[in-house]
Amino acid sequence: MKRRWIGLGVAAIMVSSLSSPAVALASESFDLTIMHLNDHHSHLESQTYDLRLDYDDAQDDEKVRLELGGMSYISSLINEYKNDGSLYLQSGEVNGTLYFSLYKGETDIKVLNALQPDAYMVGNHEFDEGDQRLADLYDMATFPVLSGNIKPTKKSPLFGKLNKPYMIKEVNGEKVAIIGVVKIEKTKESSLVSDDVDFINEIEFVKSAVEEVKEQGINKILILSHLGYDFDQVLAAETSDIDLIIGGDTHNLLDSSGAMQDLGLPVTGEYPTVVTNADGKDTYIVQAWEYAKVLGKIDLTFDEQGDVINAAGKPIAPVNGPYQINVDGKWVDADETALAKIKDAIAKSPVLVEGTTNPVVEEIIEPYREAVEAEMATVIGTVKETLTNDRIPKPFTAMKDANGSFAAQVVADSFLYGLPQADLAIQNAGGVRSTFLQGNFTMADAYTMLPFSNTVTTLKITGEEVVNVLDDAIRYSQGITQSTGAFPYASHLRYDVYLNASDNVKSVYNVEVKDRKTGKWSPIDKDKSYVVVTNSFTALGKDGYVTFEKAIERDPNVKEETHIEYAVPLVELFTKYLNGGELVKPNADSYSIKSVKEWQSEPSEGSESTEAPDGESTDPAEEVKTYTVAKGDTLYSIAKKTLKDGKRWKQIYELNKTTIKNPNFIYPGQVIVLP
Repeated sequence: MKRRWIGLGVAAIMVSSLSSPAVALASESFDLTIMHLNDHHSHLESQTYDLRLDYDDAQDDEKVRLELGGMSYISSLINEYKNDGSLYLQSGEVNGTLYFSLYKGETDIKVLNALQPDAYMVGNHEFDEGDQRLADLYDMATFPVLSGNIKPTKKSPLFGKLNKPYMIKEVNGEKVAIIGVVKIEKTKESSLVSDDVDFINEIEFVKSAVEEVKEQGINKILILSHLGYDFDQVLAAETSDIDLIIGGDTHNLLDSSGAMQDLGLPVTGEYPTVVTNADGKDTYIVQAWEYAKVLGKIDLTFDEQGDVINAAGKPIAPVNGPYQINVDGKWVDADETALAKIKDAIAKSPVLVEGTTNPVVEEIIEPYREAVEAEMATVIGTVKETLTNDRIPKPFTAMKDANGSFAAQVVADSFLYGLPQADLAIQNAGGVRSTFLQGNFTMADAYTMLPFSNTVTTLKITGEEVVNVLDDAIRYSQGITQSTGAFPYASHLRYDVYLNASDNVKSVYNVEVKDRKTGKWSPIDKDKSYVVVTNSFTALGKDGYVTFEKAIERDPNVKEETHIEYAVPLVELFTKYLNGGELVKPNADSYSIKSVKEWQSEPSEGSESTEAPDGESTDPAEEVKTYTVAKGDTLYSIAKKTLKDGKRWKQIYELNKTTIKNPNFIYPGQVIVLP
């Protein structure tokens, strides 16, 4: 399907051009514009974002706070670019904001009915409320929904509905095939799809569908994929005759201009990405980031044989005010001078446009928006007694004296309710910004408690890694950074804690896991794999959760993004699982902290120490002058170990400033001078 010049000499090309009538007609090209969106996750509104606009010559890399994307702006762009030679295609997917939590996709479908995609491929999250709800949403849709490799059986309410693996669109007299495909394992493991829905192997299905449309004389073939960027590249390499893969699932921002990266946005590949297929020809891949922040637009030119002879495009980000700038650390509305420069920078950008609202879409969203805003003041449940949010627990041995962040425990519990595939959840105390006060609890309270733009993330890691995550976080919460918010609380996971443990002792011990089916506790199996739910911040290794980061480096596939907004599980805990009822304090059986003790590394009076900690001399007459950093050390732990006072870490830092540039970063084997 791609350029047929590969492997041919110049003479062969010339002879073929002169002698072949088919090639002589190749000058009659066919142009096709594809607009595409993926993974909007019920983000219907524009989102506040800080872009590095560099609008002021007197500053460097200055940022502007503005409104980015949203379905109203996106739909206006689609209408602007739409013509007889264009298609608008969308690759999933819903769920992630209150619009879905409250209306279960109804708002999304009504908005999409206004956008009228030429084809929509469902993703795994379309199954989040089960087969029946997806069947209901299918009935609401007035646009073509592809089933791809999904095969509902007669027992599923989706049977007879989700039954269009591909479709043929006629564009300016040319037939174009659009084939859908979704990732099987993720759909089965990360949604509520029933056993009454079967799936066909992704690559084998695509190969079969391609052959089927070719037999119909179609030589322009598009794949509307929800496999993810890496899988799309594998698909392209292992197949033939595919012109373009319009991707989704992994939320990749692709751009070849450099402009998106200049704005400070997370570009992960070229737009389009070009992969050599099984026949040695080019297949193009595009994707359009996430949450309706950008619209992808690619222009293709085909020759008479259906080969792509030109492919060029980019993501386009609609933005609008209010525009704010940072003055002395505070965000303030841009004045007239700054505003003029900002608008000029937007106009000159190859990837930004000043967005315009679509009245039709606004009219659809408005009543739901008003209802959501009103819902924020709605009482969604009650709290029986105030649940504290003390980040680091004080020492206790009896459960009647248990303390710490019961609030973080409840948040961890909420993560598990909507994720049946998960085994346990871990939440950092600092990610919870208020207590559960006795009395009524509103929707606004949930968002005040969890205000960050995090999402819910799962990681499949070993039991040993789970223990290391807890140990890392506890040490970080007490270390030189004094990041108390790192202290971990968990659901279906409990453990005893040592505060200020020495380096050769774990901060957690007697770690147990509660089976979600039987409700029984058992010691954690260090070799077993567990699906752990956490927030997207700690999943990145932030706040000292470095084992999460190492696990992802070991195997990127251990991480799965649910794209559910941070506060949504807590809201649903009250509205869906407690049915507006009463939240009670976690009991002794479920609280994650079993006991807390201060670690005593020094021998008690009258006893003898038989082993010195790593890095120290065993000769009591020898004065310690240097120390060799061991794995897991911090300046605080070294000061506590060698000087018996962790607060003296600053003295160590001052003595070693020539070799320690940042007190938070020291490395094993480094020799440091001691006071």
